[in-house]
Amino acid sequence: MKKLFKSTKGLLFLLISFCLFLWMIRISMTKSLFFGFLIWNLFLAYTPYFISSIIKEKMQNSSTFKLIIALFVWLLFLPNAPYIITDFIHLHHAKANLIWLDIFILFAFSSTGLLLAILSLTDVYKLIKQKWNLQYANYFSISATFLCGFGIYLGRFLRFNSWDVFTNPLLILKKSFLSINDPKTWFITISFGSFLYLLFSLFKSVENISLENKKH
Repeated sequence: MKKLFKSTKGLLFLLISFCLFLWMIRISMTKSLFFGFLIWNLFLAYTPYFISSIIKEKMQNSSTFKLIIALFVWLLFLPNAPYIITDFIHLHHAKANLIWLDIFILFAFSSTGLLLAILSLTDVYKLIKQKWNLQYANYFSISATFLCGFGIYLGRFLRFNSWDVFTNPLLILKKSFLSINDPKTWFITISFGSFLYLLFSLFKSVENISLENKKH
């Protein structure tokens, strides 16, 4: 058990297990599987972290071409992690006497999704910084967070999935182009992108302070 608390993956395992535990409590109290979609969304949220972990551990010495392909696939799945925040839209289904539980469940799942997004982005940021340079890493992280914001818009409002880039690319391009004049597109993209970048910057700052303290 001590090892679980000493590693990032161990803590993530405990956090995800806690989310599942909360969901099972809701099932026992309501006899309903309604929030089951959160399990699928949490799996999708874990996917970019899983991909970035493989890139970090297995592909550091890969060719630039292979690395770019891997990062492209990772970027397609990254919006799935913070996307869970938008599941608060389902709160209106909550029963009045259990709304406190549903708020807590949605908060637990969405917080886990956000954490997975930030950890995954941090892994990729460090890799790009190491393989190329700090400037590229900074440009990439800014671009990734705002593309992530746009990805959340595509998923929540246009109902696209990450794999639609391969199965229905022309439709995505068409609807993306048509959405340019929609103020909601810009609001979701900029607000979520800014929020994610600020969280990432805060996490990076805290990590740097921790490293400085260890040196002293």
